[in-house]
Amino acid sequence: MVVKKLVKNKKERKKVELVKEKNVEVKSSRPKFVGEAQIEVRNATKDFIVGSQTINVLKGISLKIKAGDFAIIFGPSGCGKSTLLHAILGMEAPTTGEVLLDGQSLYAMSEDDVVRFRKARIGVVFQQSIWIKSLNVIENVSLPNRLKGMDVDEAETLAMETLKKVKLEDWAHHHPSELSSGQQQRISLARALTIDPMVIVADEPTGNLDTVSSDELMDLLLDLSQNQGKTVLMVTHDLEYLKYASKLFHIIDGLLVEEFDSKGAEKLSKAMKSKKGARSNLTVADGDFLKNNNDTYAIK
Repeated sequence: MVVKKLVKNKKERKKVELVKEKNVEVKSSRPKFVGEAQIEVRNATKDFIVGSQTINVLKGISLKIKAGDFAIIFGPSGCGKSTLLHAILGMEAPTTGEVLLDGQSLYAMSEDDVVRFRKARIGVVFQQSIWIKSLNVIENVSLPNRLKGMDVDEAETLAMETLKKVKLEDWAHHHPSELSSGQQQRISLARALTIDPMVIVADEPTGNLDTVSSDELMDLLLDLSQNQGKTVLMVTHDLEYLKYASKLFHIIDGLLVEEFDSKGAEKLSKAMKSKKGARSNLTVADGDFLKNNNDTYAIK
């Protein structure tokens, strides 16, 4: 059974869904209060059988992410970041252990209930933007709510509101292929936001972007966490952006080896950044920057 309640004032329009089936209850996607645990992983392991071998990818990871946190998971390729993220998203059940979202044990639900929960509560931004090519921008952004049964006008009204948040409302009736990579990632964020999610999950969101576009996207995510109370969970290889984290998790070989608060994350980011050299918009906006600063930035 689905019950929908809408606030008539367009400026204050909010959508509150109550989905009840079996023992699953999904209420308003707003955090109850900042600081409340929303994501908890308890001693999760994950094994894959490859031929006659058992590959241990996750080796007993436990972590907590609170409402309003900007949490970043980082580590080398093959360390288990993506597997852990898939477990949190309800896409890959751990071999042992438990994943709780908003106090609900994710894998105690049926597969259909997990899909309903994810569809109502989690907005995802992938590294590679994924579009339905026959649809324009606002139709793509509206799609998550259309899949939940919302009518076209209401879904597009909410989509336009989120496009305004990422400052791309003027592109609403263009096709995504007409936009730059940076603009497409901001559109992906708008699509994730249109369901008013509990958690925004960003999987390597800056991986295909230039420095300026990456910084713009990261600033949007930071604003969502600091000023709008959204919980952000990001996986990244880009050590430059560790400084944005209020909670930082370092994964190596399937183990959580380090955990940092915001001060520790900023300190670690500066240490990593010093190896790359100073960065600013100038480094990508000035075509002669490297030539004019050869002594400082020369590759040795």
